[in-house]
Amino acid sequence: MDTVSSQAIPFPRNTEEFDRVFADEKTCISYLFHVRWPQGFTCPRCRWQSASIPPSRTIICPHCGNHTSLTTATVMHGTKKPLCNWLRAIWWLCCNENGASAKDLQRLLHLSSYQTAWTWMQKLRMVMAAADREPCRGMVECGCDTVTPAWERDQRALVLAAAETVLPSGITGRIRMRVVPRLSGDTVTFFLRDAVEAGSSIVTPALAAYVEADTSGSIRVTDSGGNNPARITEIISSFEIWLNKVHRGGVALKHLQHYVDEFCFRNNSSLLPDRQAVFSAMLRGCMAGRPKPYKELVGER
Repeated sequence: MDTVSSQAIPFPRNTEEFDRVFADEKTCISYLFHVRWPQGFTCPRCRWQSASIPPSRTIICPHCGNHTSLTTATVMHGTKKPLCNWLRAIWWLCCNENGASAKDLQRLLHLSSYQTAWTWMQKLRMVMAAADREPCRGMVECGCDTVTPAWERDQRALVLAAAETVLPSGITGRIRMRVVPRLSGDTVTFFLRDAVEAGSSIVTPALAAYVEADTSGSIRVTDSGGNNPARITEIISSFEIWLNKVHRGGVALKHLQHYVDEFCFRNNSSLLPDRQAVFSAMLRGCMAGRPKPYKELVGER
């Protein structure tokens, strides 16, 4: 099988280019093989490595005889669908800057089952979260507000948000957000440890939850009042508008974090140089680990 390096293929600018670049399953297997093992195949059992193993969907280790699937422990784990479909879905999400729904994906891939499309979208949102772990740093504003995932339902969620202020321009840089059960010192502490780099300056409202939070290693600059910084209010409001515009009230509270992760990824990917860089980030996230199966996705709390 001819090998196709992931670095040798330019990012397709449209559907016609995608069909030409990823013309068949063989090309897609070769491409994903090099994404997963850029230095050559590494056996997950014995750690034997070789750059001479040709790309294949199933690899037999010459050293220990272990069978390894290209998709094992990836977002595509256990898939029976063509890998071309997965690459098309990832590419399409990278091109679709405003977001997309499971219905849109179902139409794109001509899937007979909405359940399959919904599951894929949830898994790809997990990919976005895995690909977007870099914390905010420098001057960081933090706050919390309520979100209504579906405007016609009487359901609300609390969302904590952190946002970089890029100096000297003052524009918004990276953002991180998390759905929380309540606003308390503990939830703020946990969020800041994950979302903000140590040594950053953190601007918060003058409320008890933020005052009680452990921000050791960072410099806290408490706002004069009890309101959120204006940047945080704008970000959370933009998320709510985006959520209802793209998904039209079809988001359950128990799944809201996945949509928060997608919103943050889309904002932060705008800081990358081009769509190729976004595509590469998504592919790295795809290889980062095995996602939850469908039964766990629909039942998660």
